[in-house]
Amino acid sequence: MTLHGRLNNLSATAKAKVHKIDIKQHSTDIVQEEVAVEAPANIYINKKHLVTLLSSPSMLNELAVGHLFSEGMLKTKDSIDELLIAGTDIHVKLKTGAKVDFDLNRFGRFVSSACGSLVDYLRLLAQINSKITDQYSVTAENLEQMVTKLNNESIVFKMTGGIHSAAIFENLKMVAFAEDVGRHNAVDKALGASILKNIDLHRSVLVTSGRQTADIVAKAAQMAIPISVSISGPIHSGIKLAERVGITLICFARGKRFNIYTCPERVKLS
Repeated sequence: MTLHGRLNNLSATAKAKVHKIDIKQHSTDIVQEEVAVEAPANIYINKKHLVTLLSSPSMLNELAVGHLFSEGMLKTKDSIDELLIAGTDIHVKLKTGAKVDFDLNRFGRFVSSACGSLVDYLRLLAQINSKITDQYSVTAENLEQMVTKLNNESIVFKMTGGIHSAAIFENLKMVAFAEDVGRHNAVDKALGASILKNIDLHRSVLVTSGRQTADIVAKAAQMAIPISVSISGPIHSGIKLAERVGITLICFARGKRFNIYTCPERVKLS
């Protein structure tokens, strides 16, 4: 695979004038603060526009690769011949004869940073038929350390409060980390970075800041990740899908406490 890039000059943050009101102190102040930036990331497959994702303008190769894999369109990195970034356009050239799962109706879509596509979500759920049976396990202390590492690395979130983060831990070591205005994008970037590094996702944990809906759990399931952890809470659809596919779903992972909703046998109390 060949990587090329003419990177954009966009930053993940921008300055904004803020009128800060303190009711307790009866005070008003005008300051400049950093806010998160989003920009349209256009993914092209063999020169044909596939989708525009409103995302943070960073790790665009990883975003494209993670999106293609987590949405079930690509199964192997060997399918990709070339990745080219031009501004915020990501051009993915596939090898001749590459096996892909493309529906023509999927081309030309627009996905905001707030949510994913309902059509894609339903299609992805229909694709997931296998159950994750890996016996990979971690300790409760391991999970606490992973969440602490995620929080420590979330620099843009600390600056703006408007960013999601995601990380992949392979055999307890953080091997990929990403921040993005969209929780789906953050997960896709972390997955894409892992795929490009040939990480063994069967022995990995996905740790995220966002709520665990079925579409986020589906991304982990698509990549056969056995354990998914979030600082935030679950949605019922996320729990039901995790139960169906055999993912250990952990939420409200904060400090020394967390809730396990499915497949608790993968977490050991040492």
